[in-house]
Amino acid sequence: MVKNIFLNILFCGCLFTACSGGSSNASSSNMSYSEDGVTVIPMNAQPGDVLNLSDFAESIELIPLETRDDCLIGWIPEIIATKNHYVLISGIGPTDFQHLYVYDKKGKFIRQISSRGQGGEEFLEVRDIDVVGDSIIKMGDVYALRTFNLEGKQLSSKGIDGTVEEIVSMKGKTIMFQVANREAESAENILYQYDEKDVFQRRFFDVPYMASRITSFFSNPRALTRDDEFVYFHFPYDNYIYKIDAETLVYSPMYKVDYGNRTFTWDMFDENVASVKEWVTQSKKEKNASTCQILSLNDYFLFTSRDNDRNYYLSLYSNRTGKVLSGNKLKDDMYFKGNVIVLKGGKPSAVLGRHGNDGGDLIWPVQPKVLLDGYEAYRDVLSKERWELFRKKFPRLVEVCEQLKLDDNPVLLKIKLKDF
Repeated sequence: MVKNIFLNILFCGCLFTACSGGSSNASSSNMSYSEDGVTVIPMNAQPGDVLNLSDFAESIELIPLETRDDCLIGWIPEIIATKNHYVLISGIGPTDFQHLYVYDKKGKFIRQISSRGQGGEEFLEVRDIDVVGDSIIKMGDVYALRTFNLEGKQLSSKGIDGTVEEIVSMKGKTIMFQVANREAESAENILYQYDEKDVFQRRFFDVPYMASRITSFFSNPRALTRDDEFVYFHFPYDNYIYKIDAETLVYSPMYKVDYGNRTFTWDMFDENVASVKEWVTQSKKEKNASTCQILSLNDYFLFTSRDNDRNYYLSLYSNRTGKVLSGNKLKDDMYFKGNVIVLKGGKPSAVLGRHGNDGGDLIWPVQPKVLLDGYEAYRDVLSKERWELFRKKFPRLVEVCEQLKLDDNPVLLKIKLKDF
């Protein structure tokens, strides 16, 4: 296990600005509080605020994904951990998802699930996946909900109305965030429930009409997440995270992310705004921030945010202590000290990557170039004597980096979160 890894390794987006030293603000640390039965999570981080690696990371394990001609991976828009495997989507970019692969926990390639095409057991595009009971894969296709086992056999395929954005399955039910005909009856209900046989049951989760229109054009990198008990949902430009009972579909606000005077509210907008274009024009005039993606990590909750100046923020909330950590810059104060990465520009999925939950550990895929650039830059600034000490202290990190090639598959970082 490699501990305290250089922060440039940790965050895999290609749009980072990295620098050493320089002045920066202190990290943002707050305590949550209860308001009308909802946990309010203050997100007071401002541009320049620093989140230190030591604030939340206890240790990091590197898992290189095996590279072969039949499992070449570009972008990883989703990764699901089971007891013995990682099931992941691979594509050539943040919006083109072409392959579904299974790896073991050491990074050895096991198999490909189905393939892209128009045959009976092929898919048009892997929009999203979830894994049920460590053995059944639910796949959201463009116009279909498909079920596979981990051996790659398709168990069922059902046509659906619309394109899947995200999918979660638990307690015999599947909930999907779909883009369908927003002009239809019940257009404001933006979630869909399917039963254990993948038969459509009903639409639910009522939102303001313009909000339902907006979701047709702007979706979050991750709007749905789950733990062992509940599903959690956040729709674009809303500052609440909702808890949903997958069986009854009863839902209520669980968390409210409070951005202070930058908090987005729908009543900011003229009720007569008739088009998405008008809404976007008006929203750009407001100095607000909104939540981009959410991830349940058992004892923790991770969310990312973006403001209108294209600054991004990473936040972690402890369900146990109620403490909130946030920052716009990420600083390695544990290992490659002094490296600072600024989160700014681009799409959330490109800037902050897409992460997964492995028993409460954070799974973060990184591209080989990011890992190698960080490794080589740090090696170059050390004296020969200090470099030898480094090699002896962290042999696994050195082994991975010295064997890694630029055109290899990504490396998974398995980050054990510390108690904060």
